[in-house]
Amino acid sequence: MKKWLIFGGGVLTGIVLTLLLSIALYYKQNKVTAASEKAPIESVAEEDSPITMFDEPGDVIETKSFKVLQSVCKGAALSYTEENGSYYMGLLCLLVDEKGKYYYDDEIVKVPAGKVVRQVGVFEYENGAGMAKTVPVVKIMDK
Repeated sequence: MKKWLIFGGGVLTGIVLTLLLSIALYYKQNKVTAASEKAPIESVAEEDSPITMFDEPGDVIETKSFKVLQSVCKGAALSYTEENGSYYMGLLCLLVDEKGKYYYDDEIVKVPAGKVVRQVGVFEYENGAGMAKTVPVVKIMDK
């Protein structure tokens, strides 16, 4: 009888711990989702932000289009600049959009006529190999 009580207590403990872990993961995921709903420009004021914005726009990046490598959050995507007219293996940068546009993988983003791409900050992140990387934050803006 004592063995069954110990077994039942173990099963009950396992169920309770599984439920608590599920609830914790659910709330963590909702927090991440809510944070990613903000455009990156809005979240720059946060102290622990991996984005450092410049006071004024910096250098012009010469490119006619970008190819999205990976969407980071609403309004921001790691993208390669166009190189040699058709290859997208140029500069890796974080392309931001103040309006919070949703980017998707492999999307081609064209720079409209009369607009220019300027560096507006830097983005620091850790890649899959655990190496710290810093890339420019760029924005399409009027000349």
